[in-house]
Amino acid sequence: MKEKQSIASKLYLVIFLLSLILLFYNIPLGCLGVLLCGICFWRDSQEEKQSNLRLQKAIETIYGDIDRLNQERMYELPIALVIVNEDGQICWYNQYFDRNFKKKDTTANFFGKKIQEELGIDLETLLKEKEQDFNHRDIDYTIVSNSFSDGDETLILLHFFDVTIQKKQQEIYKENEPVFCYILIDNYDDIIEQLPSHERSAVLSQIDLKINEWAKKVGAVIIQYENDHYLMIFEKEKLRAMEEERFRILDEIRETETEEKSQVTLSIGIGVSDEPLAIREADELSHAALDIALARGGDQAVVRQDEKMAFYGGTTEATEKRTKVKARVKAHGLRELIRESDNVLIMGHQTPDMDCLGAAVGLLGACKALNKTGKIVIKEINYSIKELFQYLMENDEYRDSFIKPKEAEDYITPNTLLIIVDTQNANYLEVPELIDQIEKIVVIDHHRRSGKFIEKTVLNYTEAYASSTCELITELLQYLDEKESMNETEANALMAGMCMDTKMFTFKTGVRTFEAASYLRRKGADTIIAKTMLQDDLATYATRSEAVRNAKIYFDSIAISQLENESEYAKIIAAQAADELLNIKGINASFILLKSGSGLVISGRSMGEVNVQLILEKMGGGGHLAIAGAQLPDINDLDVGKQMLLSAIEEYMKEREEK
Repeated sequence: MKEKQSIASKLYLVIFLLSLILLFYNIPLGCLGVLLCGICFWRDSQEEKQSNLRLQKAIETIYGDIDRLNQERMYELPIALVIVNEDGQICWYNQYFDRNFKKKDTTANFFGKKIQEELGIDLETLLKEKEQDFNHRDIDYTIVSNSFSDGDETLILLHFFDVTIQKKQQEIYKENEPVFCYILIDNYDDIIEQLPSHERSAVLSQIDLKINEWAKKVGAVIIQYENDHYLMIFEKEKLRAMEEERFRILDEIRETETEEKSQVTLSIGIGVSDEPLAIREADELSHAALDIALARGGDQAVVRQDEKMAFYGGTTEATEKRTKVKARVKAHGLRELIRESDNVLIMGHQTPDMDCLGAAVGLLGACKALNKTGKIVIKEINYSIKELFQYLMENDEYRDSFIKPKEAEDYITPNTLLIIVDTQNANYLEVPELIDQIEKIVVIDHHRRSGKFIEKTVLNYTEAYASSTCELITELLQYLDEKESMNETEANALMAGMCMDTKMFTFKTGVRTFEAASYLRRKGADTIIAKTMLQDDLATYATRSEAVRNAKIYFDSIAISQLENESEYAKIIAAQAADELLNIKGINASFILLKSGSGLVISGRSMGEVNVQLILEKMGGGGHLAIAGAQLPDINDLDVGKQMLLSAIEEYMKEREEK
């Protein structure tokens, strides 16, 4: 068409030029040619214009048919569609929307009504995110929004996609998602070593039978891949029943009888997630849960759901391990890490006690023996460590060994080693920022793992059976293979820390504790010096006595007292008062609620029959079966804190009765 128009234009141009030339020779003929050329050109232009108008009308007719067809199709589509303006007023909707969202027993339509009020949709959020999940009459929808302009007005087309089937399939998949469960017989080595061969086989058979019957009961597949290790795989929906019965298998295994009257215990680790996991990720999560159960002393199940953890069991005290191979291996690893580092920073928990500082001083000796610079990072000297600190300051060798948190930054290099003692909870560190600034981290602790523990470690020596961190450090120093790894001052510091945590070797004391103390004595430690460091002044003794006098008995054998004290030694006094209450006949557990500054602090102690760790974990705390603590920073009323504590104890008692 365009090509024909081009040829015609050229032809008219030639005729017009010839007519102009003819004017020079014959004016009448030339004028006639120009006139005829103009008439012909005008006529062709009119015909072309009419042709274009006919074509445009045909196109408009076709588009009109298409629009009408689209509207009919949109109206009949089996997807709910609605058009709203920016205020949410409904301008148009199709029959599927009308059928699914119209209220029953009404003939009213949606025109002019706001979709926010009719369906409760958050239009503002939807426009930002473009998609939104929505449920109406037990049907799940995904709403998708698309904006378009109609003249000067902006309109929004909302698609309601029914995803009910997909949601149900996802729920079915989540319920049937495979879960890895790792099981370990805690004291398998003791069974092998202590029991005669005929009883050993009988006990191991009982254990194996009970574990396999449990697996059969929950419909799981179970594999014994080592003598003391099992792997169980089951559907995720079965986990709910296990948690409701609080892992009854722990009690059943504990009831296994042996001639030695020793209890058999299990540790169980299960890892799950709200998000879909690859097989390897699910396996690693369950392995990590088992590690936590073991670090907390065993005889318990740990269910780790992403970063949240639930603990079941843990009703017995951690048993002392008979082999020292682990201590020797850890000592060798620690020695190599210190040797390879530029320098060493040693840090404990907030408000360090004598066990914390004693352990840090012991590690200073290891650094000196290996010709490495070691510094202890500490904010301030509190009442609990004042005597030990003054004792250290009498020796010129230790006057430059302590640095403030700000000074620590000057010592940090890419090859600095950070050793954390007497805690593994990142929230309780003296300077939490250091774990983000230093890559090589070692953790040495005797507490059961709970809360936000430090994960990125190059060496972790956590033994819940140990009486104190000083005991663990003493064992490590014995196997350090360095003759000058400890002097008399360091031996006294370690002995003081051990004496504090064991209450002068009367509490949580095992064979390994006395072996460590014997080694310290050979190195020059004196228990009289340690006893002197643990002495209190008269004001502290009077405050502690007041807390003991105000105690009241609950649940027949649990003493609870309240103390309000603003002194810098308040936390120490509360802990000492809790210990003192256990000396009273008939008291099996004690709790001191302390108000000092902002928030409350709870110190819990037990003779072993009541698990204060499980009670205070319900309040966000942790510790040992017999020694535990919790902090309530948002609670300032002692009576409110006491009611929370009583509720936690009552819940613990009910759980124990159910078993």
